[in-house]
Amino acid sequence: MIPRASRLALLLLLVAGCGETPVAPPDYGDVTGVTVEATPSPFVRAVTVTLSRAAPVTVTWGAVGTRVLAITAESASTTHRILIPRLRANRLYSVTAHIPGDGAAPRRSGFATSPLPAALAAIGLTTQGTPSYPLALIEVVGGTGFGGLLVVEEGAIVGHLPMNGSLFGMTRRANGEFVLNDAALGLTVFTIDGTLIHQLPQATAATPYRRIHHDVTVTPSNTLLFISDDTATVTDTLVTGESLWEWDPETDVVTKKWSAFDFLDWSTFRGSRSVAGNWLHGNGITFGPRGNVLMSLRNADYVISIAPDFESVEWTFGGPAGTLAIAAADRFLGQHYVSEPSPGRVLVFDNGWERFGGPFSRVIEFQVNTGAATATKVWEYRPTPDIYAALVGSARRLANGNTAVLFGMLAGHNGSSGPITGLEVDPAGQWVWRFFAGANITRLYRLDLVPSLIGEVEGSFPSP
Repeated sequence: MIPRASRLALLLLLVAGCGETPVAPPDYGDVTGVTVEATPSPFVRAVTVTLSRAAPVTVTWGAVGTRVLAITAESASTTHRILIPRLRANRLYSVTAHIPGDGAAPRRSGFATSPLPAALAAIGLTTQGTPSYPLALIEVVGGTGFGGLLVVEEGAIVGHLPMNGSLFGMTRRANGEFVLNDAALGLTVFTIDGTLIHQLPQATAATPYRRIHHDVTVTPSNTLLFISDDTATVTDTLVTGESLWEWDPETDVVTKKWSAFDFLDWSTFRGSRSVAGNWLHGNGITFGPRGNVLMSLRNADYVISIAPDFESVEWTFGGPAGTLAIAAADRFLGQHYVSEPSPGRVLVFDNGWERFGGPFSRVIEFQVNTGAATATKVWEYRPTPDIYAALVGSARRLANGNTAVLFGMLAGHNGSSGPITGLEVDPAGQWVWRFFAGANITRLYRLDLVPSLIGEVEGSFPSP
């Protein structure tokens, strides 16, 4: 191969020999081509970069009024296919590609995005403040014309995954894949560009598991744990309880890990809403720091910890007869979502269903002391004025110590006060960012704040 400097000198000599003023074209080095293609998602594009030698490559993209983002493919290859996410509607984007550190001019391309689909444009999010992380992942159970996952940046929709049925839980695998619990389709696994790559169908007579419902979470081994109905006859009564199943999308193997009937007593472990057809109503599972599984059982008003080997229930609290005592004022009612963000600290979104003295919703954090058999409140967030969300909602601790909180019910639905509100709250209970959803959204399930989708970072366009 002729060295780059020699190629440029030869080009100048040829142009000068024609009697014209020599003007050298940009030297793109070993980047020979950049093409941009559409994907199933209107908020993601696929960029293919071709090189004359195997090398890493950096792709940078942005438009007027958007952040400039960049992502680097570190592997050495002559062809790179890179997905670029977080695109806004109705914009003209520029894209560049260059080999890091080689000093050559970047090759450029561009594309235009379409206007927002009408169902998304009607959602109408209003934001205030600045979140610690740029992206909000918002799970939409129901609304006018849309249900599914929204990715929101600075109040603008920059990604979405629509659903066939209601969305009851979302998680992300270590490789960035989105896993959605679709009430109609079962568990669906998507790449970021909207391609469906795995599916565990909703239960039928032929499946070993029963109806999949109300949550899925990624395991430490990157498989998936989900809640399914379970049934048993207890003293002549057919009771519907809960079971936990593990699914490996790559092998499609499904394994039963736990059943409430093996560890909890139908005759005593109940709440005010427990009935034979819906004993516990499990609505949230997360892994704790030890590999234990935290589970929210809404109808019984209990939170439980299942041992990492799934062979015992370590503790229970809430409800009428937990193994850990809590103060009466700290009782949670009809709760949604539970997690253990640090050892022994349990975070609960307390909906406050049928709360004596008037309903309101809050976030409450407990310190669990198994030796003393107590769960003691150490932190609470309750907005002013109160918001009552009869159903749904979440509280997730962020890496910086703040908490992402969602009050997800529209005013008037199941007696909820509204408005639908998501917030980032600091440890002092002050919000630093919040959003409100318009009347076209009726119910949001959960909220999370994340720094990126596939490792993209803020950048700047390289010099020509």
